[in-house]
Amino acid sequence: MSRKQKYLSSEAHGYLLEADACALLVKELERVCAKLQRRIDKEVAARQADFDAAMEYHSENEIQDAYGWELITEAQYYAYLNLFRRGRQALEEHSPTVSEIALSITKRVICDLKADQQEYAFCALTPEQQAAELLRAEKSRKEWQAHIAQLREQQRRIATGECESCT
Repeated sequence: MSRKQKYLSSEAHGYLLEADACALLVKELERVCAKLQRRIDKEVAARQADFDAAMEYHSENEIQDAYGWELITEAQYYAYLNLFRRGRQALEEHSPTVSEIALSITKRVICDLKADQQEYAFCALTPEQQAAELLRAEKSRKEWQAHIAQLREQQRRIATGECESCT
């Protein structure tokens, strides 16, 4: 019996090491997310600067003249025409950049690692602790569902004008 307990303790220790490894990776990936977010912010600022430069022209003919006099490059010419024609929509509805896609992927990986970390921490618990944790989680889930139902009911009452004290 004590041999089995010793094995479970060693196994639990392994799960806790896995959880710590996940925590380390999450910390590093959050640092990468911050770096990617700074890069995205710079890209947004550059797009805004291009938009402002394109909007300095009053017509497409002025953009063509600037290109004809070699004041802007061919790439700038087509970018400015696109921005001029589409306006603010071109700035707001751009296709995702590599940095934005990388940030999205990194955030998904972080979510997966956090779930794995919770799983490893749960596996390290004794069967009694696991049962208690499952009961606690179920109780918390039911309380949350009741709270959401209450908010929806208040929202319905406000929408129908049934509740003067809710507003």
